[in-house]
Amino acid sequence: MRVPARRLRSQGVGVTARGKFAILVPMSDIAVTFAPEQHTVQLPAGITGIEAAGAAGILVNTPCGGQGQCGKCRVRFLTAAPEPTPAERELISADDRAAGWRLGCQTRLRGAATIEIPASSRPAETQILVQGVAREVAVEPVVGKRFLSLPRPSLDDQRPDLARVLAALDGSVGVPRDVTLLREMPARLRQADFRVTAVLCDGDLIDVEPGDTTGANYGCAFDIGTTTLVGYLLDLSTGRQLAVASALNPQVTYGEDVVSRINFAMSRPDGLAVLHQSVVGAINELIDELLERSGVPRQSVYEIAAVGNTCMTHLLLGVSPEGLAATPFAPAIGGAQWLPASEIGLRIHPRGRLLVLPNIAGFVGSDTVGVILASRLDESAELRVAVDIGTNGEVVAVRGRRMVACSTAAGPAFEGARIRYGMRAAAGAIDRADFNGDLRLHTIGEEPPRGLCGSGLLDVVAALRQAGLITEAGRLLDDEAATAAGVPAHLRARLRGSGAETEFLLAETPPGNGVVTLTAQDVRQLQLAKSAISAGIVMAVAELGARPEEIEELLLAGAFGNYLRPESAHAIGLIAGIPTERVRSIGNAAGAGAKLALLSRRLRERAARLVEEVVYVELSDRKEFYEHFAEVMPLRPKANPG
Repeated sequence: MRVPARRLRSQGVGVTARGKFAILVPMSDIAVTFAPEQHTVQLPAGITGIEAAGAAGILVNTPCGGQGQCGKCRVRFLTAAPEPTPAERELISADDRAAGWRLGCQTRLRGAATIEIPASSRPAETQILVQGVAREVAVEPVVGKRFLSLPRPSLDDQRPDLARVLAALDGSVGVPRDVTLLREMPARLRQADFRVTAVLCDGDLIDVEPGDTTGANYGCAFDIGTTTLVGYLLDLSTGRQLAVASALNPQVTYGEDVVSRINFAMSRPDGLAVLHQSVVGAINELIDELLERSGVPRQSVYEIAAVGNTCMTHLLLGVSPEGLAATPFAPAIGGAQWLPASEIGLRIHPRGRLLVLPNIAGFVGSDTVGVILASRLDESAELRVAVDIGTNGEVVAVRGRRMVACSTAAGPAFEGARIRYGMRAAAGAIDRADFNGDLRLHTIGEEPPRGLCGSGLLDVVAALRQAGLITEAGRLLDDEAATAAGVPAHLRARLRGSGAETEFLLAETPPGNGVVTLTAQDVRQLQLAKSAISAGIVMAVAELGARPEEIEELLLAGAFGNYLRPESAHAIGLIAGIPTERVRSIGNAAGAGAKLALLSRRLRERAARLVEEVVYVELSDRKEFYEHFAEVMPLRPKANPG
């Protein structure tokens, strides 16, 4: 049995490397077999089902971060089912428990077992946004190449090889810091008859390559998202994008949001190392994919530029995010980090560099810096606002030379978490809904409905609000209340339960007579999330002495912002009363910003200055934020607080 070596190592399991894969070296006497793959791994006693699956390279949904609250990591023990925990007794029916069903995050393995992980508990093939807003920029990377035709040594010219190279570079380059280059250079010079290409990275000599390789100069840009990773391969000479690749962030196994991952990093001695190794391993796999698609050799990739939220950049670098766990939310690092890529295990040129763009604050990261760069938000004279809507909604408001940023804790509803039938934007997810006398649904891939993703949740609530089934206060009417309100019988027939237990049938999910419903609690979760975002927008523009209706342009960044329909957002008050014609989606602007920093020395220097110019506003201790939050809670088309 073969499994990816980096996933085994991330779990502390011994492996013997053999190519890209590894052969398992047993470290305990507990054998765990996973169905239907029939993968068997040897693991320490006491490991959880989630951890065991991760060791086998199998990702499992854990929206609640392994707290035993969501019930979405159900696994079935085909042999040796352990005694159910209190959380499993609450979330799994007695019949299912008797059939061997347990929660992967709660059960601990004490002996050999065979475990089935159903498709419903695994991340589906997620629809990942890779395109962002376009901006023209002069290509001026920090990595450059110069072809050198050097004079050969002679009795009259006995200079050392290094001195010969440095002299040909006009004395503008210092002595290389890496001894490996000094070891490789003599043979290369002579093999190439002293016709070589010097590779310079911000003035440092990082390689001397045989022949003229000036046409082979490449770099990668990465957007390190909480849920997804997107990588781009660029030609640093022309700025042309050669390949793009994306994947789920494997850290989702240890928690779907940053708070869960911070807790994981702090709660286990190896927690930080596990999270660091998992994301580095995934980035390396994306680099492999980019190189395979483009045909570019690994040794010709000299730099990586990366953005992410503050927690993600800490985990990428292997730096503890502990300071983000509680007030005053002080990160360990804030400024741009530029270091050898090999120091954290990234596989590009052996002396290539990694640039991590600077963070603005504890919960406003370098991904927001990327959004500002890509959208040219900092060049605005009129009032413009950019919002990246996710678990944490980052808001940046700009007018003239003033820039204000804040972060608002929206929760994971927009990403399908903590919604009864919530899911990521994958095949079968309801992503759009319309109401024209009846509810019409659309799913990703035109497949049978499996659940609701964020844009679908927003559309469904807006549609049912239009149908009269959801009140302005956010109450989902039961059959009795809907009858009194005059809701048509064909819609009332889809209501189940009453009071706080009311739910609306969206679709049946064959086979197995499953269903997808919208619950009263789902509506409340969306209401809380949209109010946090809307109040954040109000607070940000208020710092500039303005009101939401004065916003000339509202830019929506990220996957959710790209796929939501402004009409639905306006209908429930998500965009704070801003006319829909002023709303524009800018896609993966964070990734676009990373590409710009890779290509332009001027823009990476601009990024460093931005974090000094942006005024960060902490909302958690602002009374006005909670007042605005309450004012925008109603689900109504226009909300003009204050």
